[in-house]
Amino acid sequence: MKLFRILAVWCFILFATTGLQQAQAQPEQTEVEFSSAPQPEIEMADTLRQDGKIYVVVVVLLTVLVGLIAYLVTLDRKVARLEKQMRD
Repeated sequence: MKLFRILAVWCFILFATTGLQQAQAQPEQTEVEFSSAPQPEIEMADTLRQDGKIYVVVVVLLTVLVGLIAYLVTLDRKVARLEKQMRD
């Protein structure tokens, strides 16, 4: 059960920080450029966003993450059950 608690806390922190990042307002763009260095363009991300495939990538990553967490939770339950049997 310790693993489940650790995963739950980790997921809570992850979702809380992601929510905070999305909630921040975007600053208004001004015509004055503060950085003299050119900003790198990430063409792959722009292309994926334009084609709508970024959502497929996000869904696949979330599916893998949820599957991994579910596997770890079931494994933790099995180990806890075996430990309980060993004590009895």
